[in-house]
Order: sequence, then structure tokens, then C-alpha cells
Amino acid sequence: MKPALLVTSGLVALVFSQPLAAQSFQPRGSRSAGPASVRPMQSADAAKQSSAVSADLLQLYAQTQSVRTEADVTLIARSCTKVVGDKARSKNDREYASSLFAWALNRRGEMRSEQAATLVEQAKLNEAGQLDQLAMDDFRTAVEYGPDNWRMRHNLAIALAMKSDYAGAIDELSKSIELKPDYANAHFNRAELYFEMQQYAPAIDDYSQAIRLNKSDPQYYNSRGHCHFMLESFEDALADYLRATELGNDSAVYQTDLADAYQFLGHWEEAAKAYRAAVALNNQMPRAYQNAAWLMATCPDAKIRNVELALSAAKKAIELVGTRTPQTLDTLAAATAAAGRYAEAVKLQQQAIALTNDKSERSEFAQRMAIYQRGQAYVQPQSLQATQRNDAKIRTASGTDGAQR
Repeated sequence: MKPALLVTSGLVALVFSQPLAAQSFQPRGSRSAGPASVRPMQSADAAKQSSAVSADLLQLYAQTQSVRTEADVTLIARSCTKVVGDKARSKNDREYASSLFAWALNRRGEMRSEQAATLVEQAKLNEAGQLDQLAMDDFRTAVEYGPDNWRMRHNLAIALAMKSDYAGAIDELSKSIELKPDYANAHFNRAELYFEMQQYAPAIDDYSQAIRLNKSDPQYYNSRGHCHFMLESFEDALADYLRATELGNDSAVYQTDLADAYQFLGHWEEAAKAYRAAVALNNQMPRAYQNAAWLMATCPDAKIRNVELALSAAKKAIELVGTRTPQTLDTLAAATAAAGRYAEAVKLQQQAIALTNDKSERSEFAQRMAIYQRGQAYVQPQSLQATQRNDAKIRTASGTDGAQR
């Protein structure tokens, strides 16, 4: 179910027909530390106020207030490098130029990172990757010239994480947190990376610190819930998921994560209610339809089963995905078998098996196909928590719509 640098997810057991997508790290809010980084460092402001530097540098500082393009920032950076290397200039001038240079490189890195994010949305992944690399190079250089700037270290951490260098990203986030311990998103992003590395205990510590700093962000609770769930602290997980739905009452993702957890734990009525709430919030979310279909087709509680709605929801999930995937076919097969159309269910399950490259998934699908071949429908165990805790394979998916990858 889960984390992106902002990073998080949703959960589901192997028995579910729709495993959530593998979680991957994405920045919290944006791929940079945010709009505040548009201004030069405080040391530059202080030097300006004291008039301890030359007029040409003060003019460069004035230009930082109106930069609009990468070329504007690059021009400032080049002007600063000339001063930094000029031994004839005063120490104040060289230090001030270094400060402005660090700001310029950091700002250019942010611009490149923002452009890369746009290219990713346009599916131009190669171009996005090249820009991400350039952005990371800028952030590295910015940190060299501004080692005590928490925002620059945070930006570098984001860039490293986007390149899957999680250890390096955690190191930079830790340094950023040392410099600014009250920045909640830094704790959250480090927690997301710990989650990615399956280090759930330190992830919980960081999520909790983020929550102490900002109790109103639903993603913090939802992501901590994923960690609790992976550690089988189910009551704590449900408490966090519920809090996320309260704070983010307009999010179908939080409702679906809560519903998936309920279904895994065998809380059938609560799961059904949460899926209905998710669909009401977003009727274009495939995972909500697919896992709701699975519940209505395979629930051991007859009051929850609804074959016609299960078939409709399974077909809607396929429509929203835009293609037949192994998981959507498996769900449709289960609903079709629940309707008593066993031969058709077998054919659908055969298609699901042919499409999957996952050995464990193929084995699971084959076991269900054998049930259909015997003229029976698949029904979930009465208590998945009790009967399959040791065998269930919990997968993670992103906790935000934009991060469902």
C-alpha cells in the first residue's frame, strides 16, 4: 500500500485481487523545498544590509528579486564565480559572492527539477532524467558553497532520492534536520525513505515527529498507518487511517487505504462502508472499484456479497485502467464465478495467468482457477488476520492520487 519524496501508500494482502502498486519516493508537496528558497541566503541579506560589499554585488542581489528564467539565474551564477576567484576582491566580497552563487545554483536546480516533473507528466522520461541529473549537480554545488543552508541540503536529498540513492538522501535529510529541526516535511520525507527501505521503526519515529510539528496533515497519519500495518500493529494502523480520513475527508485514497485494511482484517461491514465513501469521493479510482468488487464477490459474510454489483465494479475497474491486467482479470473471474458462470471464470483466470510474470501471483491465480474448475466460487477465509498472517504477502502502494505508479 504505500510511500513518494513525499512518498506513501495503501495496503493489500496477497489474497486481494488488486495488490496496490509498489510504493516509490516522491517529494512532499514539490520536488524542491518550496517557494521560500527563491530568496538568497540570510547571510547574503545581512551583508547587503551592512553595506559591507561592493556595489556590483549589491546590484546582483537586486537582480535575484526578479529572476524568471534559468538563463537569468545562470547569468548571476557566472558573475559570482568571477568574484569568488578574484583574489583582488575583499574577503567580504568573495564570501558574499559565494553565498549568492550557492543561491543561484540552488534556484537553478529547483527550476530544472520543476521542468523534469512536467516532463514526467508528459511521459518524456529520458529528458526528465537528464534534467534531474543536472538539477542534482546544481544542488551538490550549492551545498558545497552553502553547507549550512538546510533548504539546499533538503533539495539535494530530494534529488538523490529521485535517483534511488536512499542512503545518500537520508544522510542529507539528517543534516537538513540538524539545521532546521522544526521543518515537518523533512522528517516526513526521511520517514518515507525509511519505509522504502523497510526500516519501519525509524520511519514511525520520523512520522511521529512530523505529526508533532504539524498535527493537521492527513498524509502523515496515513503513512504512519502503513508502517504500523507492516509491523502488524493493526489497532494503531486503523487509528492512523481513521485520523487520515477525518483530516483528509475529501480524499478517496485515504478511504480506500482504510477500506483495504478493514478487508484484510476481516472487518467486512466497515470495509464496504469505506469503499462506498471512496467511490462517492472519486468515481474514477480503479483501485476502489477493484477491491470493492473483490469484497462483494468473495466476502464470507453473505450480507456483504453482491454478485451483480461485484461484476459491475470489476468491469468498471477495467474500464478505468484502460486495459485488462492480471489483477483486474482475477477480480472479474472471481465475480464471474460468484455468479455461477464457472467456465467463463476459468477462461478469465487463464488470461490472468498468461499475463502475469510474478511466480507467486501465478500460483495464487492457478489455485483459484482450480476452485472454479470444480464448479465453486472463491470465498475469503473468515479471518484473514488469524489464518494467513504468516503467509500473506502485503504489498504497498502510493497514498496520493498523483503518486499511484
